[in-house]
Amino acid sequence: MTNRDGSKKKIIFLIILALSISLFIVGSLIKDRQREKSIITRGDRAPEFRLPALDGRSVSLSDFRGKVVMVHFWATWCPPCVEEMPLLDKLYHTLQGKEFELLAVSVDEGGVGVVSAFLKKNSLNVPVLLDSDKMISGLYGTFKFPETYIVDRRGVVRYKAIGPRDWGNPGNVKIVQDVLDAR
Repeated sequence: MTNRDGSKKKIIFLIILALSISLFIVGSLIKDRQREKSIITRGDRAPEFRLPALDGRSVSLSDFRGKVVMVHFWATWCPPCVEEMPLLDKLYHTLQGKEFELLAVSVDEGGVGVVSAFLKKNSLNVPVLLDSDKMISGLYGTFKFPETYIVDRRGVVRYKAIGPRDWGNPGNVKIVQDVLDAR
């Protein structure tokens, strides 16, 4: 092998490396733009989904059309989520039966075992759906937890909160009640 052959190989290698890096950068930019486009916010139609519940049933958002639905993304490993769950449990039991439903969507990778143990340990009794692969949270553009969407009877997001809320606070309860009162 001559020195010239070695130089050609180095040049080809550098060209391939530069193209690979360029394609990686372009792919990352496209992925970020797609993520930005899919972030659901107030006024958007809530994306339809179907997820397994803790009891094994399959539950979809459209099962509750005609009701106000709070879709709440959370995880047992998230300290603000853990702090917020008893407040959501209380809100759920206060408003249950008043055309209101809570879907607490867990993004825990441990699935049923981890979530069931958490609920039992904390004496919580809220409907939990499992999104361990984070497909549905991704569909909503949710990447910070907790994140809450209040969806009206027609499937439109009327409220969105990023981060924890005190769901016992009268102002926050009023947000839910206002969506319930709207026809």
